[in-house]
Amino acid sequence: MDREELNRYLPPEYRDFNDWCAHIPKYNSGLTVKIDAFNLPEHPESWSREKLYEIVLWELNRYPQIDDALFAELGRIAGLKRADARKAAPTLKKLLQCRNVGLTMATAILRFINPAVFQTMNRRNFHVVLGSEEEYPDPPTKLTPAFLDRVCDCYFRYLEALRELTGDGFAFEVADRMLYQVDKASGRKLS
Repeated sequence: MDREELNRYLPPEYRDFNDWCAHIPKYNSGLTVKIDAFNLPEHPESWSREKLYEIVLWELNRYPQIDDALFAELGRIAGLKRADARKAAPTLKKLLQCRNVGLTMATAILRFINPAVFQTMNRRNFHVVLGSEEEYPDPPTKLTPAFLDRVCDCYFRYLEALRELTGDGFAFEVADRMLYQVDKASGRKLS
C-alpha cells in the first residue's frame, strides 16, 4: 500500500493521521501518556512487570479506569467477613460502572482481594450454580440503577448458593476455578 492509497482510509473530518489519532480515546488515555513516557532506552533499570502488564492491558484495550477513591474502597473490602459480603454492593456497583470492567472482571477483583468472602462469577460458574434458576445478567447498552441492583442481588445469591455447594474436599476459596472446569467438562457451549 502506498501513501496515496493509505490516505483514502482517512475519515473526511480529519486533516491527517495525527489529527485522527488525537481523537481516538484509547490513544489519548492517561495510560497511553504513562506508557509513552516510560523511556526505557534511557532508563532500562525502570523496566518492571508492572510496566509490562500495563502495556499488555493497553494493547488489549482492557485497562480498567479505576479512580483513587474507588481503589482505596477496594482495599477496605479485604477486611469484610462472610456475613458482611453484601456491604460490598456499593463498591461492586461502582466497579461495574468503570470503563473496561465487566461483571467477571469486577467479581475477580473482589475475589482476589478477599477470597474467603468473594468468588468470581462468570458465565460458566453462574451456569453451574444458578443456571437452572435464571439467566446470566448481560448488561444493557446503558447501565441503569435497576440493572446494577439486579446484578448485585444475583451475585450475592450466587455467593450464598456457592457456600452451600462447597464443603469437604471443595474449598470455597477455589470454588470459582473448579466450577469453571466442571462446566467446561460438561461439554456445554457458551452462547
